Amino acid sequence: MKFAAIIIITFLFFGYSLSEGAGKKISERGNKHNFSYQNISSNYRALPTGEMEGFPSRSNQICVFCHTPHGSSGEGPLWNRQASTVSFFKHFSSASLAIDDPSVRGISEYGQPNGSSRLCLSCHDGVTALGALFSTPSGATPMYFLDVRTGQSGTNIHLPYETYSSHHPVSFKYDVNVRNILTSPPYNRPYWFSPANGVTLDRYQRMQCTTCHDPHQDKSDVQDPTTPFWTGKTYAEVCKSCHNMASPPSFP
Repeated sequence: MKFAAIIIITFLFFGYSLSEGAGKKISERGNKHNFSYQNISSNYRALPTGEMEGFPSRSNQICVFCHTPHGSSGEGPLWNRQASTVSFFKHFSSASLAIDDPSVRGISEYGQPNGSSRLCLSCHDGVTALGALFSTPSGATPMYFLDVRTGQSGTNIHLPYETYSSHHPVSFKYDVNVRNILTSPPYNRPYWFSPANGVTLDRYQRMQCTTCHDPHQDKSDVQDPTTPFWTGKTYAEVCKSCHNMASPPSFP
C-alpha cells in the first residue's frame, strides 16, 4: 500500500511538471520567436548568410536575434537588437481609462512604452527589420529573413505601430498608490492585483507586455490558442489577476 501511494504521488508530481512545462520553448521548432533558419515551421526565419564573408553563419543560432554575450546595447539583459526608431507610439486611451486621466497620469506614469515593452517593440513596431541586430561580426552581412508571403527577404513584417493604440495599456505603474486611487472615488474601479495569481509586474511595479506574454515559451497551444506567447495561465485567469470581475465597474 505504501509503495502504491509513492507511485501515485510520483505520477501526480510528474504530470504536474509536464503541465507546467507544456508549450513550445524558444529552442524548439514551431516557436515563432525561434528565427533560426532550421525552424522551417516558422513563417519568418533567417536566410543562410554569412559564410561568404569568412564568418560562421549565425542564421542557425537562436538567442542571437535578441541577445549577445558581448557588446550589448544596454537597453535590456545582453540586448542585441537595434532600438526602435519610432519616437511616438499612440497608446490606448478612452474617457473611462483612469490611469490616463491627467490627475492620475503623473502617478501611474502612463505614457510611452518603456522597459521590456520597449524591447518587444524593437520587433513589433512595424518599422524595425527582424535582422536589425545591435552587434554583428565586423564586416558580416546583416541578418536577412525569408518572408513566406513573397518569397523574398523581408523587413517590415508586423502591424504598423499606430495599431498599438488598440492594445491593452502597458508601461504604467500598478502599485499600491495607483490601486488606492483606482478603487476610491471618483473612479471606483474594482481593480486589484496579486502576484500570487501567476502574473508579474516589472521591478518598478509596472505592467508590461511580459505581464501576460512569455517571449521564450509559447504556451498558447495548451492554454489559449488565440493569443500567441500567452503565459501558463488561462486567458480568464490572467485577466482576473488584475480585474475584479465580481461586479461591473461604475464610471463617474
